[in-house]
Amino acid sequence: MKKALLAAAVTLAVGYLALALLWNVEGGGFLGLLAAIAVMGGFIIYFSETKK
Repeated sequence: MKKALLAAAVTLAVGYLALALLWNVEGGGFLGLLAAIAVMGGFIIYFSETKK
C-alpha cells in the first residue's frame, strides 16, 4: 500500500510540475497530463517486475 501511495504522490507532483513549467507552451496542459500518465505507467511496470 505504501508503494501505491508513493506512486500516486510522485505522479501528482510530476504532473503539477510539468503543468507549471509548460503552462505557456501551446498544449502545455496536455503535456503535463501526458507526463503524469507516463510516470504512473513507469511505476506500474517497475512494481510488477520487482514482484517476480
